[in-house]
Amino acid sequence: MEIARNDRTSVWTLGDQEWLQADDGTFSLHQVAGTKPPAELVDLDYLVGATPAPDTSPGNYLPAAFAFCPSTGKELPKVAYQTTTRWLPPYGDGSGSRVINERCKLSSAEEISSRLYSQLLDTRQGDLNSRKLIIELPRKNGLNFLAANLGGHREALYALSREGSLFLWQRGSGKWLELLPKSEPIGRSRLESWAWSVALHVDENQQHLLLSSDSGATLVSVDPLTLRYQTLRDDGSPLAGPGTLEGQSYLPQLKSGHVCIVNPASLYGWDRCLVEGADHERMTRLSAPILDAASRRLLWIGEHGYLSLTQGSELKAQWHPWPNNATAHPEQGPPFLDGRGLWQLIFDANGQHYLQLDPGATDLPMPIKGYRLSTGHLSFKYNIRLELPWGEHDENIEPTTREVVQPFIEFATQKRLLSMRAQQSSTLETFFDSRQPMDVDYCFEQIGDQRFSISARASEPWNAQWFFFDNAMWLYIDSCGALYRWNA
Repeated sequence: MEIARNDRTSVWTLGDQEWLQADDGTFSLHQVAGTKPPAELVDLDYLVGATPAPDTSPGNYLPAAFAFCPSTGKELPKVAYQTTTRWLPPYGDGSGSRVINERCKLSSAEEISSRLYSQLLDTRQGDLNSRKLIIELPRKNGLNFLAANLGGHREALYALSREGSLFLWQRGSGKWLELLPKSEPIGRSRLESWAWSVALHVDENQQHLLLSSDSGATLVSVDPLTLRYQTLRDDGSPLAGPGTLEGQSYLPQLKSGHVCIVNPASLYGWDRCLVEGADHERMTRLSAPILDAASRRLLWIGEHGYLSLTQGSELKAQWHPWPNNATAHPEQGPPFLDGRGLWQLIFDANGQHYLQLDPGATDLPMPIKGYRLSTGHLSFKYNIRLELPWGEHDENIEPTTREVVQPFIEFATQKRLLSMRAQQSSTLETFFDSRQPMDVDYCFEQIGDQRFSISARASEPWNAQWFFFDNAMWLYIDSCGALYRWNA
């Protein structure tokens, strides 16, 4: 430590960080490895691992090198990233499953939802509408939100725009900061919201973001200190978003006339696995990948079949067309999972039925009538909730209406559901084909019990995203250009 001559500010040199201490005892970060951070970077816990100063105003930090607070003597907790605080689109763990359970290891989201629901039950604390905070967006539409530790010391919230812009949220100021490319930008993505997944790739103890852009598989490395990012591209035509299987990230794409699964072998190159039986012209509308951990597989469910990647003694990728020229609607939800395996709803000339997708499956398809919207666990036949998608219900007790229930996220252990509901007089197919604004409710409920909702008038209201970050539940409604937050 030394005393600056001009204003008697104390200068602390701690490793590659230089901090200034004012006469009132408060600290400010001056530079890191000779680089002065932009003044807008106020979340110093994320940036350099600084500890929020106890018993002071929010926004005051102490250097990470301090084990104790110099003014109070209190021991300082270390800032550290916890994987349970991450949130990867579209539904939390980066997969197409809409169920959050113990396997997902998203305990932070589960705890936030529990606290918030308990608070909402106390009517004195207000409902969803009165409690909401309106958050300014960096772009009005076409955004995807994720919480990850990209180049920092804890999780941070990022917004990725459809044209490829990347923004970092500063919770200390409530502002978005745009990150600019060092060279090649991320590029545009045409994936629909239910298919727009991302994956985290860890290399040299740093998290990097793997995503699909129209120019090819793209690995993004963030330098928050300079508000810049670097891309590593494998040129091609991605067919879907990436997923993670046994610690490795994979993405399917068309390259030089061949369909392959690529994964970043390092920060300098890519590995590839050719897809057997590939027919890229029929590999359309592939979902975000479904993790089938029991069979060590990733599955991308498509309109005309599904793509599987299996980890055995070696990787094997294969395209499986639906039988009898059947089709599927992956936007209506992931395959149903029960004790026998995965079941996908397909449509053919004989009607609709659930087809078992497991290797060596011998069970016959399960026929149903009508559509199902599903989390992969619970299914909805319009307003009717079914424990089994092929289950029956008593119309005399609970008549079927034309209310569409679109389930977004199911908390399996807590039996809670985040959904969208819309009263309709048309068929479900007509509903999803419509581009006209409609009145809908976005709902947070205990399944079979009390429901809380916020109303909106939105076109394509299924293009919305619930997520959890910073002890709060958030909702983004694309067509409205609205982002809401509920603190827990």
